[in-house]
Amino acid sequence: MTSDDQKIKLNHILAGATGKLPADKAVTRQDAEGVVSAELRNNPNVATHPGGVAASMAAAARLNEGANA
Repeated sequence: MTSDDQKIKLNHILAGATGKLPADKAVTRQDAEGVVSAELRNNPNVATHPGGVAASMAAAARLNEGANA
């Protein structure tokens, strides 16, 4: 088993992410669909988490689409 200090941590993966992403990009339906798909793929129950990242992204996309209507 790998010790905790040898495991890959989330902060290592996300380090520098803000510099690589466009600033203040509005969430789109395509963004939300990608997150939902990733959450489904990585859950053994093939379900999203209520109030989770996918649900939050979907809600943001809906609000953004309504603001553009």
